[in-house]
Amino acid sequence: MNTLKISLSTTYDVAPSHLKVECLGEVIHEGDFTEKNLLIEHTYHSDQFDIRIKKTGKDKKISDMNGTQEVIVESINLNGIDLKIKEFGMFKLGVNSWTCRYEGFMREDTLQTNELNLNGEWTLSLPKRNLVGEIRTKVMGGLRDQFSDCEIACFGCSQTYGAFLGNDQTWPSELERLTGKLVKNYGVSGSNINEITAMVEAYLENFKTDIILLYLPHTFRRQVREGDKILNLDGHDNFRNKDLVLHGEEHSIAFLSGSLMAWLENISKHTKIYFGTYQTDEYKLYQQTPLKKFMFPFLEGIDYPRASDGVHHGPEFNRDLAKILKDFLHTD
Repeated sequence: MNTLKISLSTTYDVAPSHLKVECLGEVIHEGDFTEKNLLIEHTYHSDQFDIRIKKTGKDKKISDMNGTQEVIVESINLNGIDLKIKEFGMFKLGVNSWTCRYEGFMREDTLQTNELNLNGEWTLSLPKRNLVGEIRTKVMGGLRDQFSDCEIACFGCSQTYGAFLGNDQTWPSELERLTGKLVKNYGVSGSNINEITAMVEAYLENFKTDIILLYLPHTFRRQVREGDKILNLDGHDNFRNKDLVLHGEEHSIAFLSGSLMAWLENISKHTKIYFGTYQTDEYKLYQQTPLKKFMFPFLEGIDYPRASDGVHHGPEFNRDLAKILKDFLHTD
């Protein structure tokens, strides 16, 4: 479920503009824009995002009188995060070709703007993302712990697996020591959100746990299908992730949070589930979305000693993260 809020304002002195607002081809508002401000709220289910605002109403009479008829896209908020409308909103002129010529534009000129002064169509689209994933064949043989019933099941990437650390230095191991619970470590080095969610689903098909904890890597790390192959992309793959990098973390998390929320709510019907991330900026963005009700507290790792590779979290960080999780879960 995605929650969309579109905020518009207008100024006119002769006649109001007429708006037709569409979300993925569905008309969610249509009519003359007579009030100063307009808030459009809409919910939808999809792994795509495309907004179109068609503005008409500015005719030769208004132009001859030097009349004002302006619509401003003030904000578009998706799942609690404001999207970058000025940077990625595009206004295509030319619905009435004479109007464009009269105002000094060629037919179907396109402007990067959130200000709609002429007739035309304003659009904003986001790169497509989804949670559908597959487990790599070699993953199951490389886990710290093999799937089994437990009290707390921990999923994530190398920061959960504990790269360059001993078994007793990982945060799942520390959590087991502090709580006395049976805690299993299902972290996978180099993993991503698609693979992690696929692993949780595979686990729950045959095993039981009281609590699931997800420690998510950067959202740019993902799986994509190329032909008959599933590729695990690193967050620094600027070629295949070009659109995501261009749009930034805000758009990635705003877009993913709707499907992730639905997934978490479905899993929570079977067991308690919580997630966090070690990415500071992404944690703050997640906190703006409805996902915050599933989040455990953040621990900044920048000042902690690293593992021997100089990159991954070291034992001291994992001990403190386990303490935070113990308090959050209210385990004795």
